[in-house]
Amino acid sequence: MHILKYFERPKLRRTILIAAWAGWSDAAEAATRAIREVNRQLPAGKLAGIDPELFYDFSQQRPMVSYDDQGVRKLEWPTNQFFYWQPDDSDRQSERDAVTFLGVEPHLRWKLYAEKFLEVADPSKVDLLVTVGALLDSVPHTRSPRVTVSAGQDQLGPGFESLRFPRPTYEGPSGLTSVITDAYSKHDVPWVSIWGHAPHYVQVSHNPSLTHAILEKLQPFLPRSIEMDKLRVESEEYAANLTRALEGESDIAGYVKRLEERYDTEEESSRQKEPGLIVQELEEFLRRQRGPSGTEGRDLS
Repeated sequence: MHILKYFERPKLRRTILIAAWAGWSDAAEAATRAIREVNRQLPAGKLAGIDPELFYDFSQQRPMVSYDDQGVRKLEWPTNQFFYWQPDDSDRQSERDAVTFLGVEPHLRWKLYAEKFLEVADPSKVDLLVTVGALLDSVPHTRSPRVTVSAGQDQLGPGFESLRFPRPTYEGPSGLTSVITDAYSKHDVPWVSIWGHAPHYVQVSHNPSLTHAILEKLQPFLPRSIEMDKLRVESEEYAANLTRALEGESDIAGYVKRLEERYDTEEESSRQKEPGLIVQELEEFLRRQRGPSGTEGRDLS
């Protein structure tokens, strides 16, 4: 079985690899939507893919059945695909190529998966890795979306000398991104990790405001600037719709007020160490929303 399959083998140079995974590390689809927008605007061609067979429990991550415009039935498996972009004659001011990756966090054989992910680095001349994720957090939707950036090294290499990010300080159970960045560190490839923080009391399938904020942080690493106006309009519409949806929800308003106070006084780190009263209030609110029958509350999607 060929676990890593190449579709094309272009000659790449000084490549930046930008990756995101659906699943736990993709709250409100903010991370994967950011990469999809990059792929759409560059645009990117198919480079390679990782076969899903060894890495998933298909009773949890089930293949999807759909029909195309001609009524032909399709079976789609979880995909893990690399895409590439090279400048054309109009983009010769760019000194870098780019590889992007969109995947689904696997259930099994993370070490082998990381090895296959690393195999792309040498032939693609990757000299910087950027992982993108999004998590649910105690942040208010009424403030600018929070996006945190950390790096594994002080120096990110040529072209990024002016960029400085703190080292990560998190300790505890890790996700796939930690496994991937560890593998690249051992091969002397510097990495950056970008995380968007989504309000965990808002039930939405996509948060365009957070995707927009993630892309703003990602812009310095892209070989070519991308247009943000369309996503900015979507963000404004999302914020307006969310405000209308929450009107009259006094319980949520009180909870958001407390989040705003903590957000404004930079108390995020203390909440991570000790959840305290605010988490108890959230749990109580969610119990009330579910009601006696255990059904969920309002869906804001």
